[in-house]
Amino acid sequence: MNEQLFASRIRQALDESAERLPYRVTQRLERARQAAITRASTVSIAVSAASGSGSTVTLPTSDRPSGLIRLLATAIPILLVVAGFYGIAAWDDAQRAADTADIDAEIVLSDDDDVPLSALTDRGFGAYIKNSRQ
Repeated sequence: MNEQLFASRIRQALDESAERLPYRVTQRLERARQAAITRASTVSIAVSAASGSGSTVTLPTSDRPSGLIRLLATAIPILLVVAGFYGIAAWDDAQRAADTADIDAEIVLSDDDDVPLSALTDRGFGAYIKNSRQ
């Protein structure tokens, strides 16, 4: 009962404010309402003509996509981002492996046999090898 009272008060307030609207606004609203009614009846007539029987089938006229389309529209970008992250990680691993292989090859093929073993275990040695090639 409280909801009905609230709804009637809202309707009354809207009716009062609608009476104070300018004439041009009310005319635009009326044209929009008539266009919506015409569009809804056109959909209903087209469906009844297509069915071939006298019964009328009403279709939802909302422009919202179905649940499956919304699910796919959400899932596909997420899957693409995940696949992109996976690809970046795989490329980074391959790049690191290639850099390590280059450093190892440089060490093995180097003409300097006087490199101490402690230099080979040093973390900065890879940077030294890369810079010495340039």
